[in-house]
Amino acid sequence: MYSKPQNNVKYGHLLLGFKFNIYRQIGNLFGQWYFLSLEELNAFLAEFGLTEYETRVLSTLFGFGETHAPEISRHAQVPKTRVYDVLERLTKKGLLIEVSGRPKKYKALEPSKALDMLLEESKARLKNLEERAMLIKAGLDFPAEKKGAERVLKVREKNDFYKILVQEIDSAKKSVTGFSSGVVSNPLLADAVKKAGARNVEVKIISAINKIADKAGLEEGGVEIRMADHNLDAFVVDGKKVVLSLSDLSAEKTGYHFTIWPENEHLAQALGHYFNKVWEKARTA
Repeated sequence: MYSKPQNNVKYGHLLLGFKFNIYRQIGNLFGQWYFLSLEELNAFLAEFGLTEYETRVLSTLFGFGETHAPEISRHAQVPKTRVYDVLERLTKKGLLIEVSGRPKKYKALEPSKALDMLLEESKARLKNLEERAMLIKAGLDFPAEKKGAERVLKVREKNDFYKILVQEIDSAKKSVTGFSSGVVSNPLLADAVKKAGARNVEVKIISAINKIADKAGLEEGGVEIRMADHNLDAFVVDGKKVVLSLSDLSAEKTGYHFTIWPENEHLAQALGHYFNKVWEKARTA
């Protein structure tokens, strides 16, 4: 994948002279001195889920101090009609920094920091997939005749998922336990668990780390809440009903899938066992 040192790298029909510093920073990530062509660098960045235009813009800005959109469009060979959207997305991802002025300019994070950030995001996505896969396998391994009427639903907005989850929590008679990425940030969900606690329903929630600034009065309503490193949205109601988001709710999507098992005690037990394991090590908020 990596090429021998060269003075210039060819990018399509464009010949760019990259700063030596970018090679040094990228090479040091691997503990050796490597020189990457732009094609190789872009292919590597694409493995983190960046689009073709995003990889072109980011790799181009690695070689500049800071510059404005028309210049980026020209060097990265991204149409002017698209470059502003690409710059906005990369800025939201934290890979670019806007520099105030007229015209507005952009600069990339240092390559080593940008790649570290992309690696951490990839690790978080993998952890999320592993957690959800574990729960889904538990549900699929259970005999079909005992699963109950499983429902897989899709909604357009995250808030629509929370509305349906709130309905299930409102039906709780004895207990609600779950992992949540939005128990405090979403008023509907926060209100629902507080009301459940007020009805003497046992409520235990493990909130994702950095997703909770305060407890929003949850514990005043009888809700126990702790924090742990996870990216799940999965709830067990009354020890048998399971509501599980199949989509990562922390990401912006055109739709979100989730499933409801109304009578799946096997999956509920598997989730409950995992919940108790994490609960013991979780931090109090």
